[in-house]
Amino acid sequence: MRFLIQGIGSIGQRHYRNIRALGHEVAVLRTSGIDRPFVQAFFDSEREAGNEPLVFQDFDTALADFTPAAIVICTPNHLHLQAAMKAAEAGLHTLIEKPVHLEQEGIDALAQLVAEKKSTVLVGYNLRFHPLLERVKSMVDSKELGSVLSASVDVGENIEDWHPWEDYRDTYAPYEVSGGGSLLCFSHDIDYLFWLLGSPDAVFAGGGKVTPLEGTAEDLVQGLWKYQNGVTAILHIDYWQRPKVRTLKIVGTKKTIVWDAYTNLQIFDHESGKSVVEEVPAGFDRNSMFIAEVQHFIDCIEGRSKPLIPLSDGKSVVEIIERMKSSLIS
Repeated sequence: MRFLIQGIGSIGQRHYRNIRALGHEVAVLRTSGIDRPFVQAFFDSEREAGNEPLVFQDFDTALADFTPAAIVICTPNHLHLQAAMKAAEAGLHTLIEKPVHLEQEGIDALAQLVAEKKSTVLVGYNLRFHPLLERVKSMVDSKELGSVLSASVDVGENIEDWHPWEDYRDTYAPYEVSGGGSLLCFSHDIDYLFWLLGSPDAVFAGGGKVTPLEGTAEDLVQGLWKYQNGVTAILHIDYWQRPKVRTLKIVGTKKTIVWDAYTNLQIFDHESGKSVVEEVPAGFDRNSMFIAEVQHFIDCIEGRSKPLIPLSDGKSVVEIIERMKSSLIS
């Protein structure tokens, strides 16, 4: 299968290498004309390995000369919807890196076009492919935890540490206009909480642009989700803390679990008083999730599966973020 990668920053480079490793043809679409050192380093390393990347500067030329079946959209956040609409019009199957868009407006038009073209769309929330988070999902759905009473998420990482090869101020991440901010950039955690518990009935949030980092977008948010059945979820999301953290705690009537994305899953049984620690499978690393995500995308294209993260879920996450931002403003 032929894939077109639009955007060749760090995530675009990862998808390029992973798709090639899975045995498929890949070309790169570069429309910005920006030649940052780490991008040039990617092309240099590929050439040194004996692979000359096929690069296009124009979408229509790429369609005509490369005839891709699918596209992976890895542009800055504020350009996702525009690229996805062009891909849908061309009938391409599309993997959109998160978030789908900065706001809900426009996503329905994309969904209608995708339905008309009968193409596959997958939103790139790769944490849903973390084996221990998959385990948590099965425990919630099967009622192994009993009834869920509460959940809490703590996620934070100083954005000065994200990409050692570039200054965070030169990226989209700290600027609202380009789709930055902790809520959109860490929407992975909003997505998996939505995946586990559904959309909240009420949303409250505090925080905003509060850390010493430069930029215009919110960089620390404390959120509270409330559900009609009394369940509450608390979220802490920030661009500042060190060391980085990504944890989820769920308290159920039968068991309490704590998932640490970087270490393990702890399960405490209320009745027996015993706790169990489950580790990730041997050989698992962060890239394993991206490999699984792309393989799932291929399975969906070839009719062996249905998208685990459909466009409708991507829209729901954006809707929750809009509600949280509205609460911040008010």
